[in-house]
Amino acid sequence: MLAMQFDPRTVAREIPGIFDEVFPQLTPGIVAHLNAESKVIPVQPLRQDLLLQSALQRAMLFELGYTVGEQLLQYPAEIDWPACFADTVRRQRAYFDAKLPEQLEPVDQHLAETVGRNLAATMTSLSASAGHPIVFRPHIPGLEWISSGHGDFAIGATLVEVKCTAKRFSSADYRQVAIYWLLSFAAAVEGRGEEWRDFILLNPRSGEMVMMTFDSFLSIISSGRTKVDILQLFLSLVGSRLTR
Repeated sequence: MLAMQFDPRTVAREIPGIFDEVFPQLTPGIVAHLNAESKVIPVQPLRQDLLLQSALQRAMLFELGYTVGEQLLQYPAEIDWPACFADTVRRQRAYFDAKLPEQLEPVDQHLAETVGRNLAATMTSLSASAGHPIVFRPHIPGLEWISSGHGDFAIGATLVEVKCTAKRFSSADYRQVAIYWLLSFAAAVEGRGEEWRDFILLNPRSGEMVMMTFDSFLSIISSGRTKVDILQLFLSLVGSRLTR
């Protein structure tokens, strides 16, 4: 019987146990330390009064902002709102039971456009600084019962993941980039892909950004294990899960 396939993001956020063993030092204290090393970049702030007026689900609202930013990076002249909204609904339905409004209100468009323009401006700046083009929805390879998936953006060998919450980056956000690195490393070892070298967690709502090499990140959270040790332990855990 084929095992049920899980998206890498689901593995990072919803399946307990794996990360406690592979990355035992990814604790709340370490997350606070990593967040303390973040930088804040200039962005257009969201007006709190408009946020209070919006009746759109927050996940939907900020997914819409992400989609607007993605479109502006490709077609900066004009926002195609029907196309953005349709794409947002499609993506949300893949993970959530999206509730669909009959139409987008002007306040929702304003908020989403603010987030989208912040995102587009930041990604354009990062791309110019790195000297590499922006890759949209980079491929995340699968492994065992973990299906393949897609990240948000990449610039060269740097993975960029976008979060639009009012809070700081969470343990789940760091677990997500960790699983993406693990899957890329496994693919690189098997000769079917390239390893991510760096990551960026970016919040275009607040302007907060964490930039790290994966080598530095792993040295903090992996309790002294080498990359090969990490992969072998991970493979033993995902392999044993198939027999349960």
